[in-house]
Amino acid sequence: MKMSGKAPTGVVWIICLILYLVALAAQFGVVKVDPQVVTWSWIIGLGLLLAACRVRGL
Repeated sequence: MKMSGKAPTGVVWIICLILYLVALAAQFGVVKVDPQVVTWSWIIGLGLLLAACRVRGL
């Protein structure tokens, strides 16, 4: 089945999901991570997801 539209590809979606889970786990204290890593995880994950929704094939 060929994908059409501007939805992110599976690879981009998985990367964003991993970044989100890292940030979420650190936010609730499940894992101890440097606060800058948590902040950049949110920023990069959301930015990548937003860019992937606008750029076809990303």
